[in-house]
Amino acid sequence: MVDVFQRIRRGSVTVILFATISRAKFIACVSVLSILVASCEQSPENTGLSILEWNGFQHPEYYPDYLEKYPQAPNYTFFANTNDALKRMRSGLKVDIVHLCTGQMQEAKDSGLLRPIGKDRLPRWGEVSPELLQLPDVRIDDEYWIVAWNWGYSTVGYNPELMEVDHPSFDIFVDPRFKGMTALPSDTEVNLWIAGIIGRWSDPFDPTEKEMLAAPEIFRKMLSNARFIWTDSTQLEQAWAAGDVGISYIYGSASRRMVKDGLPVVMLEPLLTWMCGLSVSTSGSAPLQQVYDYIDAMMAPASGAALFEDYGYGHFNVDTVNLIGNDRLVGTGIDDPAGTFARGVYSKALPPRKKARLMQLWYEAQASLD
Repeated sequence: MVDVFQRIRRGSVTVILFATISRAKFIACVSVLSILVASCEQSPENTGLSILEWNGFQHPEYYPDYLEKYPQAPNYTFFANTNDALKRMRSGLKVDIVHLCTGQMQEAKDSGLLRPIGKDRLPRWGEVSPELLQLPDVRIDDEYWIVAWNWGYSTVGYNPELMEVDHPSFDIFVDPRFKGMTALPSDTEVNLWIAGIIGRWSDPFDPTEKEMLAAPEIFRKMLSNARFIWTDSTQLEQAWAAGDVGISYIYGSASRRMVKDGLPVVMLEPLLTWMCGLSVSTSGSAPLQQVYDYIDAMMAPASGAALFEDYGYGHFNVDTVNLIGNDRLVGTGIDDPAGTFARGVYSKALPPRKKARLMQLWYEAQASLD
């Protein structure tokens, strides 16, 4: 006879044996227990994947393949803009994945916040639209640092029913006739780009010393004309519908939504084109297999179709457009990445010294008007 009192824990399974049994039965129990333990080992362990994300991209329709393998949804922390995301990571926030844009790749890499992408861990890597891999800062030092999940454009628009504009351009932001009719985004780097177009900088993301000397006056005029600074596109769209403002920077998704909702809007060029995606943090604690299973799920065409349905953005996967009707693709540009990027000014990082100086000048102009 064998007396047994044993607690065995493997993963989330605890088995307690407490009995006086024959040796044969003991051996049989051990065999059954071995099978149970083996089955537990074969199921992927969900340790609580953590993601630093824009609010709106956490929905399950973007990663159904992941949920088939890991029933527990990831834990999300949301940020307002990419500078906020980098600040949080530098302050010690530990996450497995972060959703940045290409303009932050060099800074995040140099700060030791990211691991290079292990593309061999991603079965869908070969399904990428090739144009996305050629964009600046996707590849640095012969390593990829971002999986190009979403891309598109934003621009400036105005309400032709609210104002008469003889020669539409970004100059409407500083035209004294439109004081109190403009709105600016809270993202300062976007406002620097707008100022660069107004100032005719040769490169809006790398102004010369002479061009920067004129920046404070442009900033002052932009801020003086602005009725408010918005942090959420819903704020802008509601003010636009009410006729409170008629000039603003507008997300590409919002511009399509505004037209659909019957709001009068005329879009101006150049577009601000951009690409954002998923990067692997150096501070994460989840198994890398789980991290890459999530990223690969986000790369599936079905994920891209959901992304288009919600926001009208382009997606990583070249096959995504096959899930969207041709009539719905007209005018969006997502079926022609190269052509879309050629139409605009691609969002990229300002040189650190110039960025710091311009942002200081912006905040000084803002403070002078408060």
